[in-house]
Amino acid sequence: MSIERRWPEAVYVRRLPRVEGKIYSQVIQSQRQRRIHVAGTLPFNEKQELVGEGDVALQTQCVLENIRLSLEEFGATPADVVRTKTYVIDMASYLEHGQPKWVEFFGGNPPTSTAVGVTELADSRALVEIEAYAEIDDVSS
Repeated sequence: MSIERRWPEAVYVRRLPRVEGKIYSQVIQSQRQRRIHVAGTLPFNEKQELVGEGDVALQTQCVLENIRLSLEEFGATPADVVRTKTYVIDMASYLEHGQPKWVEFFGGNPPTSTAVGVTELADSRALVEIEAYAEIDDVSS
């Protein structure tokens, strides 16, 4: 396998009340060759309409779907994501309602992850923005 996910025994494990198990990978080693960077993604549909105004769970779900579509553009899937950076307006609300959507999206292949509380995003109605970084095997080598 070209992506190995580990959690060192000596490092704390972040837990959430409504999510079982580890919610992200602490460290990932990748031997893959091709990298895909998905820009900070906001909760908008293809018509440029905000999805889930005031609802961090719906917004997170929309953002993740947009990331999935972006990854598909280069033949990648959520399982290929090795790192995410999440920016949220209300961390407590995100951890309770949005993080479970994130965990579900990545399933058994959680990337390394950082979540940062911010005062405002590029659109003032947005509650969450996520960047994703994926690595896939380079079929040309």
